[in-house]
Amino acid sequence: MSLEKMQDYFNSRAKIYDNDIVGNRLDEFYEKIANLIEVDGVNPKLLDLGCGTGLELEKVFEKYPDFRVTGIDLSSEMLKELRNKYKDKNMNLICGSYFDVEFGDYFDVVLSTYSLHHFNETEKLLIYKKVFQSMKPGGLYIEGDKTAKTEEQQLFHFAELERLKKEHNLYDGNFYHYDTPLTVENQVKLLESAGFGDIKVVWHLENETMGEIIVTAKKL
Repeated sequence: MSLEKMQDYFNSRAKIYDNDIVGNRLDEFYEKIANLIEVDGVNPKLLDLGCGTGLELEKVFEKYPDFRVTGIDLSSEMLKELRNKYKDKNMNLICGSYFDVEFGDYFDVVLSTYSLHHFNETEKLLIYKKVFQSMKPGGLYIEGDKTAKTEEQQLFHFAELERLKKEHNLYDGNFYHYDTPLTVENQVKLLESAGFGDIKVVWHLENETMGEIIVTAKKL
C-alpha cells in the first residue's frame, strides 16, 4: 500500500468526492449534526475544521442560512468546490493546516466531520485546545468521525502507519492519508483534558473494525 500526502489525496478527488460520498446514511448523519445546533443572536459564527466540499454544511445552512462560516482545509481544490456550491453564503475559506492556521475569532459552534481521525492523541489534544480557546463561553463543539473499537485496534492502526512511512521513507513532516481512529473512551478523555465539559456521545455505530460517533462538548 502506498501513502499519499493529505492535500494530494483530496485535491485529486475533489471533482468526484461528493458523488462518491453522498448516500442515504450520510444524509441522516449530517442531519443529526445540524439538529444538534441551537444558537441565538444575529449572524452566528461557525468554524469548520477540514471542511472539504462542505457536505456537512448543507443541512446547517438549511437551518441557519445566515451562519458566518470559517472553513479550513488543506485541499485548495476541495475549497473551490465548496465555494462554487455556496456562492451566496458568508464564508471565509482558508487553505492550510488547522494545526498552523490561527482561528482568530470566537465561534458559537465548531464543527469537524471525518477529518480528525488522521491524527494521534498528542495532535488531537493540540487541536482540541485550540478549538476550546477559539469558542465563546457556552459554545458547542461537534465532531462526527470514525473510531477504533478497542485499544488494540487503535494501536494497530498507528503501528501500521509508522511501518508504511518507514517502508517508503516518508519521515518528512507531512501528513499522509491513512485512518488512525481513536477509541471513544480516549476521545472523550482528550476533550476533558482540553477543558471541555458536558461531553456527550450522542450517536455511536460500531462494527468489527472501525465505528463512527457523533460527540458534542461545551465550553462552560
